[in-house]
Amino acid sequence: MKFINSKLLCFAMIILTIAFTGCEKDQLSDGVSSDQFVGMEPSKNVGVAKDATVTVESKVYASNISGVDRVFALVVDPATTHDPSYYTVPATVTIPAGQSVGTFQVEIIGTNLGDGKKLIVGLEQVLGVDQNVTSVVNDPVPLNSPLGTYPIVNNVVSKTITYTIQETCDLNKVTLSITFDNYPEETAWELYDSSSTVIASGGIEGGVISGYAALGFADQSTFTTSFCLPSGDYTFVIYDDYGDGMFTSTAIQGTYSLKFGETVLASGQGNFGSIADTAFTLP
Repeated sequence: MKFINSKLLCFAMIILTIAFTGCEKDQLSDGVSSDQFVGMEPSKNVGVAKDATVTVESKVYASNISGVDRVFALVVDPATTHDPSYYTVPATVTIPAGQSVGTFQVEIIGTNLGDGKKLIVGLEQVLGVDQNVTSVVNDPVPLNSPLGTYPIVNNVVSKTITYTIQETCDLNKVTLSITFDNYPEETAWELYDSSSTVIASGGIEGGVISGYAALGFADQSTFTTSFCLPSGDYTFVIYDDYGDGMFTSTAIQGTYSLKFGETVLASGQGNFGSIADTAFTLP
């Protein structure tokens, strides 16, 4: 009888050891289950030519390998500044069975980039999945327990991935910046080339000044955009619909500047009347 009890006791201890080992194997040192840790690459710089489209591949990491596909929903963060018309984000990303990394592709169009835009993509929160660790080691690390050492694979990850998007320019990159007075609805501008053709404009609809308040710009806010221009002669024209320039008071005056690098091509502030025009040449 004692012999039988000893065998049963030994068998029970083996079962408990296996169970305990399995539990420990799926635990990180902070108590988070290894199959509950998932994250993304933290950031990417994206250069794209004006109105061109680029495809950017990105990665999602899990802290262990599973025997089944794991599918996560992708969401665009509200802090994104790029226009939704000019990017495409897939609905989901899959980490295939037997792997710890999944990939997805984002399409970005280089339209209305101004001085740069951001696209921020995250994973939709899943119950029981940890997405909040901002960074961990990039190499396999051992998990020590009283029953042994088990490998857990971690990667540098983030809760979201940020694409910083800039327009590439192999010609002359020129930047326009306008800080409005208290009447952004009165301001408009045009850029002409040497043949007197309008190649860019703002605050004008159907040849009539519509201003920037209708575009969502508040009093004393700033509008910025960039152009990629070939060498040649140009004329920049700024308008004020009321006829007093960008002048509200001595303390509140709008300003504008058009720059090629650090070189000022056109600038002004305050009361310039209904119109101010400046001719310039790009080398």
